[in-house]
Amino acid sequence: MNIPTPKYILVENHIKKAIKNKSIVDKLPGERTLAKELGFSYMTIRKAIDNLVNDGVLFKIPTKGTFVTGRNKNGKKNTRTIGYFLDSSIISGISSPYYSLIFNAIEKEAAKHNYSVVYFSDISENKLRKILKKLDGVIATCFPRIESIIQEMKQSVSVVVIDNSASDKSIPSVIIDNFNADVESVDYITSLGHDHIGYLTGLEDSDVGKNRYAGYLNGLNKNNIDFDKAHVFRGNYSFYAGIQGAEYFLSLEKPPSAVICANDSMALGAIKKFHQSGLNVPKDISIIGFDDIEVASQIVPALTTIAAPVDEIARRAFYMLEQLIQGKELDNKHVALAAHLVIRQTCSEPGKKTAAA
Repeated sequence: MNIPTPKYILVENHIKKAIKNKSIVDKLPGERTLAKELGFSYMTIRKAIDNLVNDGVLFKIPTKGTFVTGRNKNGKKNTRTIGYFLDSSIISGISSPYYSLIFNAIEKEAAKHNYSVVYFSDISENKLRKILKKLDGVIATCFPRIESIIQEMKQSVSVVVIDNSASDKSIPSVIIDNFNADVESVDYITSLGHDHIGYLTGLEDSDVGKNRYAGYLNGLNKNNIDFDKAHVFRGNYSFYAGIQGAEYFLSLEKPPSAVICANDSMALGAIKKFHQSGLNVPKDISIIGFDDIEVASQIVPALTTIAAPVDEIARRAFYMLEQLIQGKELDNKHVALAAHLVIRQTCSEPGKKTAAA
């Protein structure tokens, strides 16, 4: 006597087959939708799905739905959790104005796709191995000094880098076109009539700092302004470096009439020191930053700065990482995003006061 296959088993087999032939890739249709499509009761569908969840074939996210449990390139079951890695030697770490923007943008983008994000900076071997076991992939802020760590991550999970590309060009990257952004800053400040333009550099231990400084030099040359090494102060992206840079420029026999800074934190430090020294920004000296951190638009006068495309960085980096997690090929592994000047109130013609906000 033939015993009929239980209905919930038929549903389980149908879902497994759909996953295998990829007609279901990520999220399952709703349980009531499946019941209607397959002609079984809602409770039969529910039992089949619960069994597949228990077997590890599916997983549920409350209020979001039921998803296929994929596997990463090493055969490990996907956790729908990614990591954001930032080198612990970065000043202020994740609490820095710029990197907090980056992390928040990645977290929001991941949430749209039902992923969660874990921030980590510890690179001790045991801790790194433990955290990578819990992740499907990592978005890492790349610097030459940590490329060996990124290579370790690459052996376990999919990796996409931001800020700087990796020397290993097989690792996808999303960076900013820092060079042309600072050329634009020089173009703008010279259009106002400035020809004594100072520059407060960031760290030149990576392409970010090097390319921003190179953009400044190229901008001077493009606008027929002679380079004066006395107009350059070596900074490190910190607020205090901005104060030190302003002190240095004030010590010169002929200080620059405008200063371009490699990031906003230094620009804010410079503005504070110039104000304390009795100078008016922008009447006496103009300032341009880079990044467009939140406070840039809130201070008085509001900071003219290059706006880093933070949301687009997060969107592109997450898309690339998700494609890798799913075992798909990327059409374009390396993306350089334009960043453009946001004109506010810290620049004016030399000796000319701008209108109040």
